[in-house]
Amino acid sequence: MKSEELVKVLNRDVVEGNLELYKKLLNTTTEAKDPIWKGILPIYINFSKDEKDVFLKFLRIVEINTLSHVLGILDGSTYSDGIEEDFILTTKDSDKKINEDLQDLFLELIEEN
Repeated sequence: MKSEELVKVLNRDVVEGNLELYKKLLNTTTEAKDPIWKGILPIYINFSKDEKDVFLKFLRIVEINTLSHVLGILDGSTYSDGIEEDFILTTKDSDKKINEDLQDLFLELIEEN
């Protein structure tokens, strides 16, 4: 798997997949036991359609920023206290390092979309 393919899969499964899951849960859940969900459900239910759209866009930004930060740590371009060694990501079929520009590729993909 190439770096470009990996970031496309991560965007599809992590960002877009989770966003669809959250959207479905927020639109279909009427009761929750989890304290966070108990707190957000009444707020979300009372949002207008426009407010719901803005809220979901905000969730998307949070997911993008989080994944971008993780990719930056894996690339070695984002500092993380306590990580003193470089990560080397490869696939089982190749010894070629795939984590040098994952964060940049991911952010380029996001901007293209």
